[in-house]
Amino acid sequence: MATRPSRRLVAARSAAAGSWLAILAATTVGDAAARLRAEVRAEGLSEDGAYRLVVQSYDASDGLLPGRHARPVGSVQRAVTAGELRQGVHIDLLELRTGATPPHMGAPVVVAWIEAGQPNLEFDGRMARPAPGSVYGVARRATTQDSVQISLNRKLAL
Repeated sequence: MATRPSRRLVAARSAAAGSWLAILAATTVGDAAARLRAEVRAEGLSEDGAYRLVVQSYDASDGLLPGRHARPVGSVQRAVTAGELRQGVHIDLLELRTGATPPHMGAPVVVAWIEAGQPNLEFDGRMARPAPGSVYGVARRATTQDSVQISLNRKLAL
């Protein structure tokens, strides 16, 4: 009688087709971690200067910009240029959860924004929030969806 492969082994095999980050997540923390790939684009930005791109994922916010006290399950920051954002910047995000998300919490979202500066935020931007005047985008996603596209086409009110 053939035995069924364990869930962890299946996760590790599927991660092998993705990035090294997915492999690390699948082999070290198992079901508590997941990889999310985001493509972030923006038009109409000034050619001058460097930008800090921050991308965060949240388990529940009903597709809206999460509140200041919401805790992201994944966060990453990196330096980008206006030209890179026009072409589309690909980001791999490691999501770390402490347990299952209750079904009543709402739809998961991914938030991305840019601001002037270098990627020098502590904790890879996990505690950061978009400042007033920031150009940002929000993308809803299904719980099982592992990739999203975000267009930075909104501006946070001053």
